[in-house]
Amino acid sequence: MRSMRRFPSVSIRKIPHGNRRIAARDRPLHAGSPFIAGPFDHFFRNDMDRQHDLSNLASNLSLLVASFDSIADFCRKLNINRQQFNKYLAGHHVPSQKVLLKIAKFFLMEPADLFRAPPEFRSFYEGLEYELPFDLKSAPSFLRFLPLIKSSSAALQDFLGVYYRYHNSSIYKGRILRSVTCLYERDSVVQYVTVERFPLLDQDGKVGYSFKYHGFCFLMGDRIFMIDFEGRQKNEMTFSVLTPQHRRPIRFLYGVVTGVASSSFRQPFSTRIALNFADRGHMQRKHLRNATVLLPTDRSLPAEIRDYMTGDQSTVLWGGEG
Repeated sequence: MRSMRRFPSVSIRKIPHGNRRIAARDRPLHAGSPFIAGPFDHFFRNDMDRQHDLSNLASNLSLLVASFDSIADFCRKLNINRQQFNKYLAGHHVPSQKVLLKIAKFFLMEPADLFRAPPEFRSFYEGLEYELPFDLKSAPSFLRFLPLIKSSSAALQDFLGVYYRYHNSSIYKGRILRSVTCLYERDSVVQYVTVERFPLLDQDGKVGYSFKYHGFCFLMGDRIFMIDFEGRQKNEMTFSVLTPQHRRPIRFLYGVVTGVASSSFRQPFSTRIALNFADRGHMQRKHLRNATVLLPTDRSLPAEIRDYMTGDQSTVLWGGEG
């Protein structure tokens, strides 16, 4: 039998044998609910905190649903019971561990993230959660760098938005990686987030690996410099140099990216990179659906990208082989 926790002014009552299955599934959190059991107990510390966390969860789920065509579309793509999901949105129930893990994995986050305060969750979901540390902002060496950062940010205003990022994959040889990059401004500094998704090639495109990078963007000497780090394992940085396009509207930015292959050998590599402008604003679910790896012959590749990625100088340069 599952362990039960005592809440203030609520007596513990024994769970009948026939109700064990109910206890293991979605737990009702309405006022007077006698218990909450399971691996996510730590989210609910007392009745007041429980209702607060439940309210956060309902609000955050609503934000996730907003990027889909409908609630039915959301439930269908995540394989979640719609009738039960409506109870989560209404704040009546908390999902089971299995459902929480399913939602979190689909959106490249941890289950605990779903219980963040709504303003914090929105920033997190849109990839804007990384701010400069306070002690760095006040460091003398950084203060000398601020004029360059601010002047660079002003010059980059026309480049803010969502891009599809293309480069030859360091994991799936002979394929082109299409990821999603969002450039945004925060505290007079242009930052960006990039999401990569690698499908399991033998399982009809099901996502097998996901990576999220957070970084900073500068314009110096008529070149765009981008530097980022991988957010989950924090064991990699990538560096990109792009040539800005002076024609309007902006369509493509071309350059070179250098990083480390996410393989067992972790070889340094460098290859061509191209950014294709997609939208103003922040990254949305419709953009993430297009993050994958492609064959050079894939018809969804813009002709300009295909030519740039398959030319004579388009191979991957590998390091660490001496």
